[in-house]
Amino acid sequence: MNIYLVRHGETDENIKKSFYGDMDSVLTEKGVLQCKRLKIFFQDINISKAYVSEKKRTHDTLELILENEKYEKINVVEDSRLNERNFGEFEGLDYNSICRKYPLESKVWQNDWINFIPPKGESYNQMYNRVVKIFKEIIKSNDENVIVVTHSGVIRSIYCYIMNNNMDLFWKFACHNGDVAVIKYEYENLFIEGINSNSILK
Repeated sequence: MNIYLVRHGETDENIKKSFYGDMDSVLTEKGVLQCKRLKIFFQDINISKAYVSEKKRTHDTLELILENEKYEKINVVEDSRLNERNFGEFEGLDYNSICRKYPLESKVWQNDWINFIPPKGESYNQMYNRVVKIFKEIIKSNDENVIVVTHSGVIRSIYCYIMNNNMDLFWKFACHNGDVAVIKYEYENLFIEGINSNSILK
């Protein structure tokens, strides 16, 4: 089984370097180009099933990758568990703005980034647990070639799950817009076969 993890193309909020998960943002011109590069990557791969988050940026990315007849023929599953972390009141703010507006919360966040819950948001640990549940279901489906178009936090969570459930490795993986990782599931063994970076596109 091949599972292709794709981070959506670049958005306006990515350019601003803001924290956002629950809110949505449209793909930039560069984001569209990243998706077109992914289309070339997938052109000879027979995708049997697709999973996306609820966000427009992931749906748009998937449509640009597969396009037209290929997109219409496959089974597309939307699942909220593939959404990015909900940053609550931090949504749309960059790091410096968060530190200025929420100095006390920022200190707690820095001391316990895994379990800290932003006001009206969710922790990385909460996100991780829901992501692992949907990922296990994807594995059980046993489809030959599956594409999962989602977000950096979700993809990093899957990496951590593969690496023996170790969330301490969360920040040890880069995850750029338009990147695609190939995850293999063979003989009840999960492993990362490769991570193809789209970051070289300027």
